[in-house]
Amino acid sequence: RIALVDDERQIHASIRLRLGKECDIVSFTDAREALAAIANQPFDLCIADIHMPHLDGLAFIDAATKTDPALGFVVLSAFDTEENLRRTIPLRVYDFISKPLPERDGFEARIPGWVERTRQGRRERVLAGQANTIDRELDAALLERDVELIASESARDALLQTASLLTTVHAHLVTACLAVTARAKADPGLVSLARNLDAGRKAAEAAATVAEGFFDSAYGHRDASPALLDTGLQHAIAIACRAQRAEENRKAVDCAAIDDRLPIRGLSGIDFLLMAVPAIGLALAASESGSTLRIRGEPLARLEAAARDARFRHHLWLNRRAALGSQPSLLLSITASAPPFSRAQAEAWLKGDLPGALIPARGLVRGIAQCKGLLGLGVAPHATQFHLVLALPT
Repeated sequence: RIALVDDERQIHASIRLRLGKECDIVSFTDAREALAAIANQPFDLCIADIHMPHLDGLAFIDAATKTDPALGFVVLSAFDTEENLRRTIPLRVYDFISKPLPERDGFEARIPGWVERTRQGRRERVLAGQANTIDRELDAALLERDVELIASESARDALLQTASLLTTVHAHLVTACLAVTARAKADPGLVSLARNLDAGRKAAEAAATVAEGFFDSAYGHRDASPALLDTGLQHAIAIACRAQRAEENRKAVDCAAIDDRLPIRGLSGIDFLLMAVPAIGLALAASESGSTLRIRGEPLARLEAAARDARFRHHLWLNRRAALGSQPSLLLSITASAPPFSRAQAEAWLKGDLPGALIPARGLVRGIAQCKGLLGLGVAPHATQFHLVLALPT
């Protein structure tokens, strides 16, 4: 689609005769009308004369470039003076064609190349815009992460100070309780005060226990608190269910209790969540409405036994070379009422290349590598339903 801007009507007739079969020619004899049209519709190329009434051709090109920065121009003029050539340098002008029009090789044959340059420029601008959007989103995500980390660390510090203060308050209340209780034996009027002080002592003791207990949990210290299985699984299930709107889609999770005293080797509680949520979320996303996802755990004397188990012989395994094969482990099995992946789909998902995948595998893959465990995915045609297993060293 070419915009032709020239005040000579014979030029319009000539170019339409030469290009009309291959191109949609939109003719303008007034550069001001052409400028308005360029602002409202895209063109693949603009051919413009220099000397025109009302608006000089090169001034028109300068204005049109500001309106559509990707549009390319070919100058068509009988006045190819040095001054005119110099003025085209800062503009997006592909070439300067002298009137009368040259032979086919000098004009028609070059049209596709000029058009492609404009189209490529448009593609590059779209990609640049997308890259800028991604950069902005990444910057925002990093900022949110920094804010979250600062806020969580501040909350931990505040909770630690609170626990210390509660311990001090509790000690003072114990002393006060002993003193008032002793005097209440001689003064019945102090009995009520003694009871209130004792209630305050118990409340302070309970609050201190809760605050101090946080630092022994799976999330008390982001990088050091161990991944406690049962607690971590329950939290991962809750997060995945919210993300996948499990209740709204009538999907449930049946998870048998697992020994919470078994920490996962090499993972903190946060790491375990980042690993478990994608696994459970993928199974929920794949499962049918009204179905129940099953999660089961069983101990393994050696981690390598998982990959050798006849039940999982045809699974696609991840991290076999780096896994701690002889380490005692726990096998987590996740089963959903959904068709299995093909091998190509499973491999693409693990690499982050599966089109349309709503649940990225990044956290799961990173967690398996970090704890030196194993991930197995049932794949068609051997698997008949969705099945994912995690062998995690304990």
